[in-house]
Amino acid sequence: MPFRKIKQKKYNGINEYYRKSDQDKKTISFYITYRDIDNKVKRDKTDATNKDEALEILNKKKIQLSKNRKKIQNDSSLLHQKILNDSLTLDEVAKKYHPTKTNPEARRNEAKYYNHISSTLGKKRISKITEADVKNLSSILEKKKSIRGGLLNPRTVKDIIENLRVIFNWSIEQNYINKNPVIVKKIITTDDNEAGRVLTDDELEKLWSINDLKINDRLFLFLKTCYYTGARPAGVIDIQVKHINFTDKKIRIKAMKKGKSYEANANNELISMLQEWIIEHNLVHDNFIFYPIQTYKRAKTEEERRRIKNISARYEGYSRPLRKIFNKHFNQDIGSYDIAYRVSIYTMRRTAGTKIYKNHGIVHAKKFLNHTDIKTTMKYLNIDDDMETIEYGL
Repeated sequence: MPFRKIKQKKYNGINEYYRKSDQDKKTISFYITYRDIDNKVKRDKTDATNKDEALEILNKKKIQLSKNRKKIQNDSSLLHQKILNDSLTLDEVAKKYHPTKTNPEARRNEAKYYNHISSTLGKKRISKITEADVKNLSSILEKKKSIRGGLLNPRTVKDIIENLRVIFNWSIEQNYINKNPVIVKKIITTDDNEAGRVLTDDELEKLWSINDLKINDRLFLFLKTCYYTGARPAGVIDIQVKHINFTDKKIRIKAMKKGKSYEANANNELISMLQEWIIEHNLVHDNFIFYPIQTYKRAKTEEERRRIKNISARYEGYSRPLRKIFNKHFNQDIGSYDIAYRVSIYTMRRTAGTKIYKNHGIVHAKKFLNHTDIKTTMKYLNIDDDMETIEYGL
């Protein structure tokens, strides 16, 4: 055996290592054996040249482990005392929570906590944090600048608040507190996790008459296409000229969520707008309707311009300017915390689906929205709530 114990009791926990092939069994290195912080047996190789040096290394390791155990015990006692005294702060809980997470997002979520949450709520007693405190944090984040200079993306704000909600849920599991102030309201959601807002006829009329939208023909066409087809924005952004059947007034929408591509109906207004757009931009068979226009304008050669028209635009190039328009005209008094009530691009799909349901029934709404299950359509359009208002007159 290549390891052997030193017989003297003084050197308990020290092993000598030698080669089996060595007839003299000369010691090559010294190993120390001890129990770690979790009481598991560990054996480490040392740089010791003799057994006394190895013993000194072992004793230092034991002293450090003893200090660590005492610190953990003191921390546990302090934590217990803080819980009893109801004085545990959110920062102290976060310090306990984050090391328990090992998933790829864990370190990013920890950074988000210390960059965006700690300065506002970190020093507050966790049991005293209220829903109003969380809403105030959300309002602060909406006005906070990102590292790029612009305001934080609403989705980033939502993720930060969600991270806070998870910390509170973990705290409840640890019996640090008994309630979560980050209230997740019962809102209308969909299979796409889309917002639940539906525009009224007056709001739709207001939307189409907004100057900021009307003067930007690409945004106006994109939003009209989202509305009249009821398609998801990711499907609309990928429409090519060849996908439009001008005779039958149909537009083929690409497959989404592992589903199949399908044909969406297009009314006369949309067909006319698409025809004018195609002529104006000299688009041909394989060209994308929503190609990257700014990149196209910067192109220096005709070959480069032809290639760019065969590329779909980035969704962010539409979502960001449209978000500014929605926030200016519809979302002034609605924080990102109440995301279900904010107007967004996805509002077009749900508004159109709701109008189809009201005028033609749930089956036509299901087909219009390209749902595979009518239960999804009922959830999407909040049919359960709507049924409560119907007077059957039987």
